[in-house]
Amino acid sequence: MKKLHYLFLLVMGVAVFACKPEPTKEVKDDFKWTTESFADKKIIRYQVPGFDKLNLDQKKLVYYLVQAGLCGRDIIYDQNYRYNLPIRKALDKLVAGYAGDKSSKDWEELMLYAKQVWFSNGIHHHYSHDKFQPGFSREWFTEALATVDVSLPDEVLNAMFDPSIDPKRLEQNPDIDNVLASAVNYYGPDVTKAEAVAYYNSITDPNDPEPVEIGLNSRLEHDADGKLVENVWKADGLYGPAIQKMIGWLEKAASVAENEPQRKALELLIEYYKTGDLRKWNEYNIAWAKATEGDIDYINGFIEVYHDPLSRHGAYENIVQITDFEAS
Repeated sequence: MKKLHYLFLLVMGVAVFACKPEPTKEVKDDFKWTTESFADKKIIRYQVPGFDKLNLDQKKLVYYLVQAGLCGRDIIYDQNYRYNLPIRKALDKLVAGYAGDKSSKDWEELMLYAKQVWFSNGIHHHYSHDKFQPGFSREWFTEALATVDVSLPDEVLNAMFDPSIDPKRLEQNPDIDNVLASAVNYYGPDVTKAEAVAYYNSITDPNDPEPVEIGLNSRLEHDADGKLVENVWKADGLYGPAIQKMIGWLEKAASVAENEPQRKALELLIEYYKTGDLRKWNEYNIAWAKATEGDIDYINGFIEVYHDPLSRHGAYENIVQITDFEAS
């Protein structure tokens, strides 16, 4: 009995020793999650520790896919509004090179306006679709631009400063012509809703067993003779230079794909960008959906249509994702 008693005490002692907590080590996390806030927006940064667990080819794949997406930055600006690019480029040069008084109220308002444009990919709010109103005067702005050798045409300045011009990126009022009233650049500025609906009805085959997303990758506009035409976004069409660069990065991505299904999907995406063929887009999406193996996934293309008053034209987007190794 005494031996059992001693054994019990010994086991108790081992258990207590084993459960003794390690001294707490203070982990210092000085990562800056929030960089700044302005207007109704907040910039938040994230860490991606899983990137370090990828092999070299996987890291290359992520890099190439991100670079392909960056090639489309100007595309989404132009899709959102026809004057967005000249305005953004003027703001870029002014913010980078202005040597005037940066303690003034005008400069403070200029920086607020520029940040909102950069955040929303244009001069309209990314959710409300309302146009941003500059807190600085047109006169101050044109004088400031002149100091960095930049000027903007009157029609662009009018679009910036006149609240009655293109006030909504997407006008959803059902009692007006949504196509004419929306500033979004999926239609020529003189194309009406009735014209657009009639055009798409005329080229839609209701008996097509595998219909395509008509209008997804194009702008509908009048040609020189006043005829409605689709200006297709492809390598030798609208946005051609940007798409050609995108194709170059996607080709690099395909060369380091994680597996054959992933490579095949990327090659189909490249073919789609070269041709603008919407049936090729269907084929690509089927292949992309089947490519479920690997640690890297992505979205690249003209996809979401909710900024189009007729829900036809796709906004350019690019997302690259890697497996969350800790949560998986």
